[in-house]
Amino acid sequence: MDYDLTRIDYALCGITYPDALKILPVSEQKSQQKFVIGDKNGILQCMSIKDEEPVIHFKTLPGKSITSVQLASSSGNNVDKIFAASGNEVKGYTRKGKVFLSIETSVAETITSIICILRCVFGSDLVLCSGRTVTFYRELQEVYCYLCDDRVLDAVAFATPNNNRVRLLVLIANKEAVIIENGSLYKRTYIAAGPTRITVPSCLHSTEVCAFYGGADGSIGLIFYEDPDLLNKCLVEGCGLGSVMCVGWFYTGAGTHLAVGRHDGSIQLYQINTDNLKEKPRLKFTYFSGEPVTSVYGGCIGTDEPELLVATFSGRIFGLRPRRLVSGNVPISNIKNGDAFVLRRSKLETEIARLEKQTASERDKYQRNTRSIFPGISAPPLLDIQFELSGATSNGWQEVKIICAVSLDMLFIYCQNKLEIQTDSAAVLSLCSAQDTEDTELLATIRCQAGTRRLWLRMRTLSLSETKLEGTRVFIYVLPAGAPRVARIIKLHLPTLPHYSKYESLEVENQNSSWCEVRVSGGFSVAEMTAWLAEAIPGELPRPASNVALARSHTILGTLLICRYQSLDLNNFSVNDETQHILCNDYVQILKEVDDDAETNFEELIETVKNWYLDWCKLSLNRFYNNEITTLQNALKDCQLEDVQEILSKH
Repeated sequence: MDYDLTRIDYALCGITYPDALKILPVSEQKSQQKFVIGDKNGILQCMSIKDEEPVIHFKTLPGKSITSVQLASSSGNNVDKIFAASGNEVKGYTRKGKVFLSIETSVAETITSIICILRCVFGSDLVLCSGRTVTFYRELQEVYCYLCDDRVLDAVAFATPNNNRVRLLVLIANKEAVIIENGSLYKRTYIAAGPTRITVPSCLHSTEVCAFYGGADGSIGLIFYEDPDLLNKCLVEGCGLGSVMCVGWFYTGAGTHLAVGRHDGSIQLYQINTDNLKEKPRLKFTYFSGEPVTSVYGGCIGTDEPELLVATFSGRIFGLRPRRLVSGNVPISNIKNGDAFVLRRSKLETEIARLEKQTASERDKYQRNTRSIFPGISAPPLLDIQFELSGATSNGWQEVKIICAVSLDMLFIYCQNKLEIQTDSAAVLSLCSAQDTEDTELLATIRCQAGTRRLWLRMRTLSLSETKLEGTRVFIYVLPAGAPRVARIIKLHLPTLPHYSKYESLEVENQNSSWCEVRVSGGFSVAEMTAWLAEAIPGELPRPASNVALARSHTILGTLLICRYQSLDLNNFSVNDETQHILCNDYVQILKEVDDDAETNFEELIETVKNWYLDWCKLSLNRFYNNEITTLQNALKDCQLEDVQEILSKH
């Protein structure tokens, strides 16, 4: 590690999501750059740094949580447009904070990623990722909406040679990377590391599909397209590092660097060989921030020299710049006779006095409300906590990662089944003895060190005397430090087959292996089948669809588990409604001859046949009875063609 960078804190905002911070390009007048950041409170801010202090250029009012911030990418022009996604809405801002675009899209879920492409010839394109869908807009008109097999994690865009189409490289939660072109699947590849974030080096041509990815296992690799295949290569192994939450670029005189921010709070700089991107990157710098990193980018923020700009989960914004450029070590050029230190101390004292006054005012307001004769509700705010449960590793442990926006004090853990439990060195674990002789329950307490915002737990079930069809429920009560004393409950589910956590491609089914097969059929839906599988295997399952397939492998034994399930439809000559019977051959023939878009009108057809029968009886002067009409209707509904023929042949 060759670089000596030190931290300098700039600002504090609300809780941030990955990819919610961007650095604006250099303007013509100044070499220092501005940056924008959006938070969970719905506030978008544009700031710059002067004398190590933030200067706010514009700040929006609170609103819906901002889940993604993107700059318009325009070849040959300065980027001066900022796009922010909140829920299903996208807004565009200028550098001065003026809203020039507000569009409420038709997507059903929260937008998690935006790609904005401004093209001088063809206009503007907008790509939105939400849930399992990738929606492409051109000139604010929806062109296509592609439905992926699983949740979309990230996406980047490339130009297509010799036409104006756009190729999208998309990362999916089922550990696949796919290329989408013109609304259709073009290529796909499976990546065992489970890529979570993706970024494109600036040295590439716009039509060259190649990008670096960061994986859930902490690894770094390359995805590239070599006609006719989409390939991937792991460049840096995970080796116990935290999962990658964000990636960015850092350019210095020494070369091009890939900046990586991780869930465990670590930040790395890897130097990339731009002449050979497949060469293993060299680690140049590592820093530990103490909480998950949501954004990391390089630019000239506080000085004329490049530095790393970092945003964390709790909203802390800080820079990592060369030690010689930090005022606390060696005076920089614009600091004379300690004036900057005096000014900064004065600002800090003013800020502390303002916060103390605001705290006292809120306390007095609360006490007045409690003594008021008017009815009211006093409730603490909901704690902002994120947690993630991973599948079992080779040693059987399942890891739970807990992140809180405020410092943690204690955790209480309860489970009806006996568990083994471990925690990290930043906490003290205490197990409570059982009150009965069976000793089948778990009750544990964890006391955290001061300032702890991130904690991991490892749990595994002990060997059971009998096989259980349901998973194990674990309840974790999280108590933050400070007053008033509140808690938030986290409900975890440990599946019965925790070792089947490694995703595999469905191509493993073609292997020449012996299989044990279990077939289940009955009156259940795909959603019910998905719920049953969620009790058995860990991780995310594909969302219910007409036809679902997934493949997993055992982390210890290497055995494979393949699940395929689908609710029979009319194409298989049956009816979705469980009260209906399988269609007879004559009805099947009628169904085949009917247009797919036509309505069946089954009840109307039965009524028509009944009326024909009544009219025929009247015209032929034949006597009919009400029980015959009822029998005819029932035979038609039950698809009993022989009974229908028998009734009609009586007259």
